[in-house]
Amino acid sequence: MHERITAAADPAAAGLSEAPIELEVDSTAQIATETAAEAVDEIAEAEGPTTDSEAETIADAPLPRRRSHRQRRTVRAADIAASRPLRAATAVAAVWLFAYAAHAAHLDLATLLVIVLGTAALNRYGSTVLDRIMAAVVLLAGTAIVGGLVISYWPWGLDPVAVGGFALSVLVLVSFATRRRFRLPMHFAAADGIAILGGVAAVVIAAWPTLHSDFWKQFDYSALLADRLRQFAMFDVVRSGHSYAFAHFNRVSAQALPGARTYPSGMQMVYAIVDCFVHGDAKPGPPLHEFVRYYWYTLISFGLLVLATAWAAKRMVGPMVADRLRLPSVFVTAGVGAFLSTGYFLSYVWQGFDSVVFACVFLVAGMAVILRPPRNVWEQALLAGSAFLAVVFGHPLLLPHITLVLVAALVVYRRRFFKNHIEGKLAFVLGTLGVAVLVTAPLMAVSGLNIGTRFHTDGFIIALPWHVVLTVSVAAAIALANPATRRLPHAKAALAALAATGAVQIALEIDLVGHSSTRYYVEKSLNGLVLMCLVGLGGLANLWPKARPKATRTAEAAEAAKAAKIAKVTKTPRPRTRRTRKPWPIRQAENAIAAITAALAAGAVAFAPAYINWPRFQPGTDSTWAQLWTGRHTFVADYGHQLRAQQRLGVYTDGVPTIVASSPSGILNLNMSLLAGLANRDLHAVSSQINRTTDLYGLTGLPAKGEWSPQAKASLKILEHIITSNKVPVRIVVSDKVLAAKLQSFAALHPQFKAKILYAP
Repeated sequence: MHERITAAADPAAAGLSEAPIELEVDSTAQIATETAAEAVDEIAEAEGPTTDSEAETIADAPLPRRRSHRQRRTVRAADIAASRPLRAATAVAAVWLFAYAAHAAHLDLATLLVIVLGTAALNRYGSTVLDRIMAAVVLLAGTAIVGGLVISYWPWGLDPVAVGGFALSVLVLVSFATRRRFRLPMHFAAADGIAILGGVAAVVIAAWPTLHSDFWKQFDYSALLADRLRQFAMFDVVRSGHSYAFAHFNRVSAQALPGARTYPSGMQMVYAIVDCFVHGDAKPGPPLHEFVRYYWYTLISFGLLVLATAWAAKRMVGPMVADRLRLPSVFVTAGVGAFLSTGYFLSYVWQGFDSVVFACVFLVAGMAVILRPPRNVWEQALLAGSAFLAVVFGHPLLLPHITLVLVAALVVYRRRFFKNHIEGKLAFVLGTLGVAVLVTAPLMAVSGLNIGTRFHTDGFIIALPWHVVLTVSVAAAIALANPATRRLPHAKAALAALAATGAVQIALEIDLVGHSSTRYYVEKSLNGLVLMCLVGLGGLANLWPKARPKATRTAEAAEAAKAAKIAKVTKTPRPRTRRTRKPWPIRQAENAIAAITAALAAGAVAFAPAYINWPRFQPGTDSTWAQLWTGRHTFVADYGHQLRAQQRLGVYTDGVPTIVASSPSGILNLNMSLLAGLANRDLHAVSSQINRTTDLYGLTGLPAKGEWSPQAKASLKILEHIITSNKVPVRIVVSDKVLAAKLQSFAALHPQFKAKILYAP
């Protein structure tokens, strides 16, 4: 194709005013725009980044139909300049109309879907549909965290029309400003499908115990431990206040737990923005129904963690040359997904580590988009900054992990920043990273979190077996350091990041020698390192033997280099090489066999009856976490019937500050007290007493005559102290008649405290 431009597109540059622009195009072939775009993506995957002008010329340049040997078009530059603002304004008006129409039809979720797909179609990361969507998720998470600062102060709050219309308007304006079309690639890799299936399977497994239960019985699993209830309390603060807690704390102080004002709540803000579309209303609705929606967000986040890790491992394979690496990439992707969805990390769901799961999603996805960046350096900086914000403001203790990934990428790709337009590109990159730091620093400062002291905090956590840690670490080192992989720039950066993070983790382990009770946050940090190693396993695919003779590969490489050189000189897209592929059924059968083999190798299939080793808090021999969870063999709260009885008595609707002591287990008393405070949105009224409910044991089946056990006597003293020391009158809910009589007698002797005793069998 030969193009001759006879007049400048800019009349000022050509010294013309209102002068016509004449373009003569001699087309030797008709090449569709989408085909050209795919060619660019494949070239970039195989050969690395190209310049922005080359990419846009091939991918976005409109090619006229060939009606004759030569075709002449005449347009005015003034008409072009005048039409762009008009078209932009029309597009903005159209997206606002769409947001209003979707809200009127109760389809606000469609607006969220359009935002995600629009972001995916506007970015140019990777060469497959899943690549674009994962990059869009990273961009939107970072944007939502920063945008939460805007939402906190504008007058519309979390109104879905305002949030959706503004987000879609930004996408349209960015498209016009960058002259970039909305376009999704048509390519879809087999490993992408396996990664998606792994994510869907993870959601189904995690949700299985609550799929066949009534509303109140679901809380036996969804509210199993107090960590999730505390995380939901902060989510409810953001959702009800339409802002970060520190922005307008007076609005939500009555329902906030201590520390809610300063705790990093990036996950809560992202979930709140999603919930405004799912619920279709700026108001969150009844708290317990809101909790059920929040619970599903946590399950979807776990599935997204499995999907993101498997996808990131596929990205670590490197450029997919022909069909040679299809089966090994499928094997690695399926193995990683099966290990995460059925193994140890499933315990994160019932332990309630919601913010850790959220941050880990963007830690592993961030590794992919940072270590294998897009061609555009500005887009690279935006993706890196978004991943950094999502990790740090999701769970700050993973700050060292993502920081070391950023540093390794900056060292490996340093030449990209100095290649062309040094002032503009370097200033933009440094400016974007600076904005990320400047935005994160105040949020971290107001949080009052000290990472050094947090690593010494006590707490219960199930430890990841050390043989798993060592196996995954060694396999990742082999995957990234083997001669077939280490020549790739992203493999060098990943290996350096893993080595540095491992050194930090070893230093923490040495620091805590002899302090076995303070491993709560150290174990979470170690698990983050293991997830990074799982991403690095993608390099194992490069150990797959090459099927073609060396002479053939050399000749093909020389021919490809020659074609690329000719294409660069003539400014024409390089023709796609026709590859000989196996029939579709055979390829899918091979993919299925590779995926099943990987799942078996990852230990995703149990071969023995399910049982759990409680002293070690680990599944038994040949059992899996998925088998225990779906078979309801894990620790179950079993207080659904008590919640139903308390609901009938108005405990969750009358707004009275409540402490629940109706279970023989202190943990369940804590959970039910938290649920009562959440349902009435008055947690602050009992915040000074609520943690003491963990010591309330043995308060059921008490004898009417005779001595109580020492444990029951101690629990009674705690309840009496709660009545006399709480700042506002409190209600005590019990399920034992003898205990109710004792507390009623105590309340009658101290009428000034106005305590209420409620018997709920």
